[in-house]
Amino acid sequence: MSNEQGLSKKYNPLYWMKNPGNTPKGKKRDFINPDWIPWTDWLMPGTYFKLLSCDLVSGNFTILLKIDPGIKAATHWHLHNSEAYIIEGGFYYEDGDDKGYPGYYTCEQAGHIHEPFAAPEGCTMLAVSYGPIAGYDDDGNLALIADARLHYYMARENNAIEYTTVIDYTDGTTEMHEYK
Repeated sequence: MSNEQGLSKKYNPLYWMKNPGNTPKGKKRDFINPDWIPWTDWLMPGTYFKLLSCDLVSGNFTILLKIDPGIKAATHWHLHNSEAYIIEGGFYYEDGDDKGYPGYYTCEQAGHIHEPFAAPEGCTMLAVSYGPIAGYDDDGNLALIADARLHYYMARENNAIEYTTVIDYTDGTTEMHEYK
């Protein structure tokens, strides 16, 4: 029997179910209160986020996003799907009757390019992004790619990652996260 075959017999689903300590919990909490996390300035004036989960392997991230009243987002492109559940206030894409209010859900599908507007009272939402978002300047030039790592760096600069679930290949170490 080859070494590869021996490993596949040892590390099968039953092995992991009987040995859950192989995925150590460490200091990670199963539940957190988002109130424990300070707001961090987001990508444009009048916007703030709390990084709840940051998957540096897949690029997915989950944030609470707060937008001041009347803010119009910069034109941006969703490279992957993003989902949002509105907690307070609301937002919309253009005038008309298709607007989001508290308790509403939306999926901004991959490929969407738009400029959402916050309601007059502002907006707070739970947002899950399954990959980066590309932002453009007023001349239509690509200005930035907002991926999981950028959100991690911004939150870290604000000392706001203590309760963030960080997923990477090293189970919570910070060695892979250093940048110069």
